[in-house]
Amino acid sequence: MTETRLTGVAASDGVAVGKAFVHTPGELAPDRDRIEKGSEKTELARFDEAVAAVVRKLTATAEHLTATGSGKEAEIFEAHVEFAEDPELRDGVEERVKSLGSPESAVLAVGGEFAAMISAMDDEYMAARADDVRDVASQIAAELIGCSAAGLEALDKPSVVLARSLAPSDTARIPKGMALGFVTSEGSKTSHVSIMARSMGVPAVVGVGDALEASLGAETVAIDGTEGFAVADPDPETISDFEAKSEEIADEKSSLEKFKNVEGRTKDGRRIEISANLGSAKEAADAIEYGAEGVGLFRTEFLFMERDELPTEDEQFEVYKEAVEAFGERPVIFRTLDVGGDKDLPGVEQPKEENPFLGWRGIRMCLDVPELFKPQLRALLRAAAFGNAKVMFPMVADVSEVVAAKKVMAECRSELEREAIRFGDIEVGVMVETPAAAVCAADIAPEVSFFSVGTNDLVQYTLAADRGNEKLERLQSADHPSVLRLIGMTCEAAKEAGIWVGVCGEAAGEPGLIEKLVALGVTELSMSAPRIPRAKKVVSEV
Repeated sequence: MTETRLTGVAASDGVAVGKAFVHTPGELAPDRDRIEKGSEKTELARFDEAVAAVVRKLTATAEHLTATGSGKEAEIFEAHVEFAEDPELRDGVEERVKSLGSPESAVLAVGGEFAAMISAMDDEYMAARADDVRDVASQIAAELIGCSAAGLEALDKPSVVLARSLAPSDTARIPKGMALGFVTSEGSKTSHVSIMARSMGVPAVVGVGDALEASLGAETVAIDGTEGFAVADPDPETISDFEAKSEEIADEKSSLEKFKNVEGRTKDGRRIEISANLGSAKEAADAIEYGAEGVGLFRTEFLFMERDELPTEDEQFEVYKEAVEAFGERPVIFRTLDVGGDKDLPGVEQPKEENPFLGWRGIRMCLDVPELFKPQLRALLRAAAFGNAKVMFPMVADVSEVVAAKKVMAECRSELEREAIRFGDIEVGVMVETPAAAVCAADIAPEVSFFSVGTNDLVQYTLAADRGNEKLERLQSADHPSVLRLIGMTCEAAKEAGIWVGVCGEAAGEPGLIEKLVALGVTELSMSAPRIPRAKKVVSEV
């Protein structure tokens, strides 16, 4: 057969060549949609038993992963348990069963509705959770129907798995060492198939679209998860190229090991701190293992998502304290809540916005809702007594917002003093992610201790290019002259004021951009933990 190239999203680094294994699970088809009147209680009891059975399996998988040191993967299955036990899921099923719908068709319908709602969010991470919701609903339905998904556990030869999508429960069934890589028609860098591939250390290319359909008959597949493409039925020359790439990658990985535990420093001795971006305190151990010299971005919004009520001050304090204690003297920079109309917050009335990314979000929302903002600031001040905590405010457009936010923080500090609650000093910075903040950097700099450039949003706001729009890929790089000029303006203003500048967007970990950022005056780079050793190597050559 003639080789066929499939282009998608580079989701997990590495290359591989192997036998193709096509995973095409059939749609679950309940053998009944209706139940007899009078059997509602019995059917709901069956549903509860099915949920309990699925929870037992998910919990066992999570415990096994934790015991074998795969904590990050275990968190995925723990989240699946939470959804399976979600009262809203049961309420939706109960409502349909009371209307004489079968529990198996009901759980699939409710799961589908929840998944559709999540998919519609203008947030890549949250939208990627839709597959998880469908997966859990399908598992419960399968228990009710009396069947179970099968196929991947039958893999007995190392293979490249081709599929429309892969849920965590799918990848968990693959025998160890049998997956050489994944190619899926759906997915993004934050899909769980991508997370699982990275944790398994195998390459993945996701989002190849309809092109996958024409390649399902391939015998062999070559996959390049670094460049983001796969080749179905590669010819001998292509296979030879991939084998050469594989050797290069193995050599590079070995050479990068020595950079994990060294300071980030340029060839002429300039100190560049290489930090990690985290979404939870549980990720700290992995980040430290990769050589993180601190945390340049701790995304606090994940504490607020998928809950029925806002987290309390004490709940937040415990999480923030765990993070700073893990890093000791190394800095941990917490971004205050960055949520807008694209994500629902329990207890906060949010307006329906046509473009939530240009709306009431970040510092704008927090200043308007002190009952949301003050507990977070109090928790952060309390955590600062146990480590090197810093705070930064997102979506800042002018100096008045910074002054207002600092005033609220001063109020929180006074309250804690009056209440005799222990707290620590905390440096304040701002995210430079709006062009306005970069242009007004000279006005803002005297009010803060540091700037952190969020290149993901700075790029889309500067170039008026939605970062999720595949057709605008050429306008989604921080390497654009206009973006680099704004970063340069920010660094100049910081230098005048005697403060430092970091970068915590995707650009921070891109080898081709690191030298340019350092040349502009950036002294801290924060990225996903696996990219840290390579970034240290690049910095050492500047």
